[in-house]
Amino acid sequence: MTLLMETTLPFSYEYTKVLQLVSVIAHSLLYFYLFWLTGSALYSFYLEFIKRDDASTYFAKRLIELPFKKLSFPLVLGLIPFLVIYSLDLSWLKGEEFNPVHNWSLVTFVVFAISIFSLYYYKFSFGLITLLHKSVIEKESPEYLGLMENNLKNHKRSAFLGLAGILITLFLISLLNVAKLDYNQTNYRFDFIGYLLQFEVYFRFLFYLIISFSLTFFVNLFLNLVWEDTRLDDEEGISKYIEEKLLKGAFATVLLQPILILIDILILPRNSLSYWVFIASGISVILLFLISNQLNAYRKEFSKSYLNYSFYMVIIVIIFISIKDVIAFGNVLKPKSVEISKNFLTYEENLKSKLNIKTVTISGEEIFTAKCSACHRFDSKLVGPPYNVVLKKYENNRDKLVKFILNPVKVDPAYPSMPSQGLIPPEAEAVADYIMKVYKEGKQ
Repeated sequence: MTLLMETTLPFSYEYTKVLQLVSVIAHSLLYFYLFWLTGSALYSFYLEFIKRDDASTYFAKRLIELPFKKLSFPLVLGLIPFLVIYSLDLSWLKGEEFNPVHNWSLVTFVVFAISIFSLYYYKFSFGLITLLHKSVIEKESPEYLGLMENNLKNHKRSAFLGLAGILITLFLISLLNVAKLDYNQTNYRFDFIGYLLQFEVYFRFLFYLIISFSLTFFVNLFLNLVWEDTRLDDEEGISKYIEEKLLKGAFATVLLQPILILIDILILPRNSLSYWVFIASGISVILLFLISNQLNAYRKEFSKSYLNYSFYMVIIVIIFISIKDVIAFGNVLKPKSVEISKNFLTYEENLKSKLNIKTVTISGEEIFTAKCSACHRFDSKLVGPPYNVVLKKYENNRDKLVKFILNPVKVDPAYPSMPSQGLIPPEAEAVADYIMKVYKEGKQ
């Protein structure tokens, strides 16, 4: 694992925004497919092995067929996004303390791949049993009964293995997400047994499980009743049965999600919160209420356009949940980003020296003149307070001053909030060194 981390190059502070964008896309794709497959597997298993009637069996077959409609779905929407997130974690979460996180991520990937294979065989075995039933005339022959019994055993075994695998995958992803949010600079340690006892892990698993059912209901409403390529023929008599089941589940899960999103925000670590986390969560809640209105309108007017809009809004909710998660991770890992950025500068300096490229020195005075002098003086109040007053508390704490310059917060209500200047860590350090130097010289 250490070797894998060493093969990843360090990156600059500005590049973290690009990585976050890639992470949002990868999380959106993975969440969409993982939630869809989880909900489909659970509901299909219930209908096939617990409900056990002709209509339920048809619906169970339909549920598990759609996530495998194209063989590229599991790869493009599931496994590749997972590997992208894993490679981003290798770049971002460097250090011996993160080895268990990466190891458990690999375990999760293997379990995910096995569950996909098992669920695909479960889907395939539906057709195999139907084909065997239609092609054999002598239904009482020992050969037929033996083949049917064997196929039914494999059918049930693959369903159970696939369902167990996808639920374990969802649980491990919930656990790993909580573990990433627990990061701190001083004493971070991944304790798998400890996380198994944490409320946050089980809450996130429940949250993802509810989203899985919700997404499954809406995807199936859209694909079975709206989308032309997969729409059921009304004459089959099964579409009304499926519609009734899906609408009930869709209503219940949509109404639950705003409450779960609120609880999720309340239990997030304080250092993971930011305006964008609240904005993404707020937009998700608003969309969920709009979706419930669309469903209510559909039950009154039976216009397929309401299902169409609902489906696309559910996709947008998944995207904003991904945005919320990625930004929360990024907020927690800001100190790690600064550390990686410093390593990048060292790597860049070494590379430039090998290539005989001259290095441009960062001037704290020039940055101060361009960015800070319009609002600050050392000995008098301008827009902001005089430096001679505020720098006293930073005399022996350079890191705290650099952190404030990078991420300013409102301190004194008598002055307006200092806007972020968009500096990278080396520039913030240069400014901090310059203003502290001038401040100390003024005291002498």
